[in-house]
Amino acid sequence: MGFLKKTIKHSHRISEIVGILITYGMGDILHSLHVADRFRFVRKLLPKRGSRRIDQLTRPEEIRLAVEELGTTFIKFGQMLSNRPDIIPADILVQLEKLQDTVPPFPGKEAVKIIEEDLGKPLKELFLEFDQKPIASASIAQVHRGVLYDGTEVAIKVQRPNIAQNIISDTEILYALAELAEKHSEQYRKFNPTGIVREFEAGIKWELDFTQERTNLERFCGDFKDDSRIHVPKAYAEYSCTRILTMEFVEGVKVSRITDDDLPGYDRKQIAENGADLILKQIFVNGFFHADPHPGNIIILEDGTIAFIDFGMMGSLMPRQRSELSNLILALVLKDTALITDAVLTLTRRPNHPEIREIESCIQDMVDHYLERPLEELNMAEVLQSLIDVIQRFNLKVPTDLTLMAKALMTIEGVGMQLDPEFRIYECLQRFSWKLVESKFTWKRLMSVGMLSLTQAKHILEHAPGDISTIIRKLKQGRVRIEFEHHGLEPLQRTIDTTGNRFIAGVTIGSLIIGSSIMVHADIAPKWHGIPIIGVAGFIISGILALIVIISSFFRHFKDK
Repeated sequence: MGFLKKTIKHSHRISEIVGILITYGMGDILHSLHVADRFRFVRKLLPKRGSRRIDQLTRPEEIRLAVEELGTTFIKFGQMLSNRPDIIPADILVQLEKLQDTVPPFPGKEAVKIIEEDLGKPLKELFLEFDQKPIASASIAQVHRGVLYDGTEVAIKVQRPNIAQNIISDTEILYALAELAEKHSEQYRKFNPTGIVREFEAGIKWELDFTQERTNLERFCGDFKDDSRIHVPKAYAEYSCTRILTMEFVEGVKVSRITDDDLPGYDRKQIAENGADLILKQIFVNGFFHADPHPGNIIILEDGTIAFIDFGMMGSLMPRQRSELSNLILALVLKDTALITDAVLTLTRRPNHPEIREIESCIQDMVDHYLERPLEELNMAEVLQSLIDVIQRFNLKVPTDLTLMAKALMTIEGVGMQLDPEFRIYECLQRFSWKLVESKFTWKRLMSVGMLSLTQAKHILEHAPGDISTIIRKLKQGRVRIEFEHHGLEPLQRTIDTTGNRFIAGVTIGSLIIGSSIMVHADIAPKWHGIPIIGVAGFIISGILALIVIISSFFRHFKDK
């Protein structure tokens, strides 16, 4: 939609937004974006350049208060930006993390109307009981207690009337402001404001669709079906739709009450350890985790079982991302600067960064300053924030998955320390990281890696003749063009040689393991005491080769250091 259409359609709301920003002393930003040139009707609202800001408030505080007054869309947008330390200054991030989206509830009669319209039946045919007074209220929805006809107590989440239309309207205005920022500000242009708004639009659409939250809930339930430490509320699809989510009512105490009121009867230390372990399992094993585990979203049942609620904000990691993040955590636990540097550069997709030595030096300072402290003084939130600061300093893009993981770990560490002052998530990470290492060397995992290596080798061999033929044909036709520029190729050459040797060794070892497994399973002669000799010999040779590769890797690692 162009500026003219946006102006006509949203003139009243634009005037309201400009008025709020001016109230909180941000007229200078509006001037820098040339807002009055595009929206002429706001010229009278704008103060003169250099006008005073609100006394007693810092600029980050002004931004937070303005965003809260601007309403749901801007609050959600601010919360999304709080996960982008690569583009938002630290002092503003602190304020954005404080954003509150609690608003007064809307009338229960409105909720009843929405339920009946969307589910297509009178309320009395759907629920035996329905409390019109909500038990919780937020900017997008509110929750009512109800009872199904089979006696099941349920929580019914109902979306606010017209909230979707309001958010769509405000998002169009955000696009207009983003376009102004890209046109008039070099500082903002490099951050791709339009792309950020587009990312927000995609995320908020998912959050407005409660069928997606129900899918999240059902997937989360499947991930923990055999874990007695956690209770996941059941979702009721027949009583749910885009604007309504009906789920099992969880009877318990919010963890915030346990920490605030010091309620008796709860093993606070065990709850803290279980909560941390469950978050780590979500991130590194399941690859699907609760991205907002603050105290209000965690309920403790009478027997100490943990229940998470509100599945609107979830993080999802592909196997490769899980592997990269687990390598980073293991490197932090080992306090190995070189491994941490490698993990960071892999995560940021810059493995050959020209300033790798400078980055490694900064990470060494971080290790010395934070990780070498006594355990009782070690704060993982500070470690992760320091790591993100290093990434920012060298203009590396902070991956969203790293930010969400860091935020989840920081949050659960804070909750754990409130429950048990002696709790340190670093200890949990130490225990969990070794479990991750063990899981990488299970027989099933080694077979999987071996099969993958064989598949890749097969693919290379199948395509090699055609690729070589293409190169020769282009050479004959004089169509091969090579551009060569020397920039310290010796380290690169060593890396290529090492990588090639390890790849060949890996394929060989994998082939030996798989071949030996087949021979042992097939019981192929010759045998010694009933044991297939060739199969066992293959295992021994592959073990020796693997040991040689590991030892050579260690020697190279210490040589580089």
